[in-house]
Amino acid sequence: MSTFQYVGTDVGGRTVRGIVSADTARAARDRLRESGVTIRRISERAERKKVDWLASFRGRRYAGGLTEFVRELATLLQAGVPLLEAIDCSLPQVQAGLQAPMAALRDRVAGGESLAESMSHEAWLFDDMIVGMVRVGEHAGNLEEVLDQIAGFREQSAQLQDRVLSAVMYPAIVFCVSIGVTLFLMTVVVPMLLKNLTELGSQLPWPTRVLKFLSDGLLLHGWWIALALAALAAMLAAGMRTEAGRLHVCRLTLRIPVLGNLVRKQAIGRVALVVACLLRSGVELVEALKIAAQSCNNLVVHRALEQVTSDIEVGTGLREAIVKHRVFPASVAQIFALGQQSGQLESMLQRLGDDYDRQAAVLAGRVTSIAEPVLILTLSVIVGFILFATVLPILEAGNVLSG
Repeated sequence: MSTFQYVGTDVGGRTVRGIVSADTARAARDRLRESGVTIRRISERAERKKVDWLASFRGRRYAGGLTEFVRELATLLQAGVPLLEAIDCSLPQVQAGLQAPMAALRDRVAGGESLAESMSHEAWLFDDMIVGMVRVGEHAGNLEEVLDQIAGFREQSAQLQDRVLSAVMYPAIVFCVSIGVTLFLMTVVVPMLLKNLTELGSQLPWPTRVLKFLSDGLLLHGWWIALALAALAAMLAAGMRTEAGRLHVCRLTLRIPVLGNLVRKQAIGRVALVVACLLRSGVELVEALKIAAQSCNNLVVHRALEQVTSDIEVGTGLREAIVKHRVFPASVAQIFALGQQSGQLESMLQRLGDDYDRQAAVLAGRVTSIAEPVLILTLSVIVGFILFATVLPILEAGNVLSG
């Protein structure tokens, strides 16, 4: 079955736009005619192109600028400004790198396309969640509210990412400094000290011999070691670009103590907030789960959500479909089930997402508190061993002379 986009007029003579699913264009026309729509233009809807890693990186680079654009657009629409004029007013404020795609968006809207269809042409910038919510908002007539929800969700997600990034930044800096200090000592300081010690001609203690072996290895084979590490990094990067490689890395990450729990809570919290935001905009639950799966970066959670939607579509209960996947805690399946039964799924998922965000922030701080002393202790042990190995032969030589 294909998807067609159309422009036509309803029984009241008003222009309507939308999408319809049918086997052929003729079947789509017949279906729309039965619903009272006179077709002016209909065409098969092209599938959104998959975004490669470079385009994805570019989209993350301009994530803040996109959020500002959506917030500005929502504010202007809430003030009663027409859509095309609101886009024109927002264009001068966007980042330089977003000027061209936003101008193209404006031209498509001016040419008669809906805002959602115009956004779908820039898949690297507007993800499935944004396009799906905007499409629902245009059909329901509450586009300004939907855009406000999108901006709020993106701002909340950015705040969580900033908290997690701030928590892991210091350990990462300490790790890099530790590597740099160790390499400097082993390739510059240690060779000078050992040169004087070896000239004495005496037997070196075993710690000094170990240090000399490591230092000589870095000096003689340092470039080969660097090339081997670079090749290994390139192989890992190439593997991460394949679905099987990404899935393997995601599974390994989830098994790491503390860090795996942090990644799981962050992913599930984002899914809960996305689904809540989509339900609030009028999207059906199954469609909301599909969009949430597409917006999930963790491939394990992504595949689990895809299987959940497939099970629901064949008649499996929501709780039963979720509880089969170990990546989701039992409490998450229970919240989904209770929310669906009580009709408060949207609010319960919002609370779940907020709670998981707070837990993720706490876990990020815990990772920092664990990583900091471990890295500092490791650096201290390395420097202490180097100092001990260089001082020990001097002390032994002094004992021989005094004896």
